[in-house]
Amino acid sequence: MRVTVIGSINSDIVMSVDRFAMSNETVIGQSDYVLAQGGKGANQAVAAAAAGAAVTMVGCVGGDSFGQSALADLESHGVDCRYVRTIPDATTGLASVIVDSDGNNMIVVAPGANSRLTVEAVQAAEELIANSDVVLLQLEVPLPTVAEAVRIARSHGVRVILNPAPASVKLPAWLSDLDIIIPNQHELRILSDGAATGEEGSAALLDAGVGMVIVTLGGDGCLLSKPGWQQRIAPYKVDAIDTTGAGDIFCGFLAALTAGGASIQSAVEAANAAAAISVTRSNARKSIPTMKDVDQFMSRHEPVLTDGLAHS
Repeated sequence: MRVTVIGSINSDIVMSVDRFAMSNETVIGQSDYVLAQGGKGANQAVAAAAAGAAVTMVGCVGGDSFGQSALADLESHGVDCRYVRTIPDATTGLASVIVDSDGNNMIVVAPGANSRLTVEAVQAAEELIANSDVVLLQLEVPLPTVAEAVRIARSHGVRVILNPAPASVKLPAWLSDLDIIIPNQHELRILSDGAATGEEGSAALLDAGVGMVIVTLGGDGCLLSKPGWQQRIAPYKVDAIDTTGAGDIFCGFLAALTAGGASIQSAVEAANAAAAISVTRSNARKSIPTMKDVDQFMSRHEPVLTDGLAHS
């Protein structure tokens, strides 16, 4: 189970509010802010490690205390950071995370050193990529870098999974080289030019050549689509207090379990359970469950299929 994650590494400043502010409005938070570790790439790397994979991270941090803390935290979770570069004259990526009383979140990211993850850095990791079972990618680093990672992975026959977040309105030419793409509903609408349903949006991505589309629907589970086949995976119903990082946890567990040879359906069901556990806890990184947690949760809870669609 060898997973290489190529992506962002951030520090998070998390604040809780009763409701989100409107334009030009100031609201007072519920309590002190929390400084935490984050970044879609780093969160997914830690989640994949928690699911049992041997994980290596490819990314960049700045030459500041945030960068040192980020590396120490990744390593404490068993993530190999040999391919993480420190950029002395850059700041580490920083995300401002606002969580409302219903557990919904609003996030603004300053990329910092993440924008310095170059094509050359990925090329230097070609041997690592070639020996991976899965390469897991997101879009918080430069698009040419992601494209090069896809090219190298495909040239070595390595499975490529993309979490297209944040989504771009322009579909890249290399979309047809993806084995799996995992958007949420918002990202799917952007990628599919405003498709009204998950089914329509998934069809648009399949037409573009993606091997499989997994749409995360938050409290309504997932929609799996391949050419000529579609299936809904029921969610686990829980009381959410913070949805931050749930999508990252889903992606990390899915990558790890498919790298270990699990069927896509069983991997999605376990990833769903991991995400469900995470939203009952605060803090994206600290909410990541272990595989033991997931197994116990699935033995005690039954998924419940719903008719509605919700954002993940």
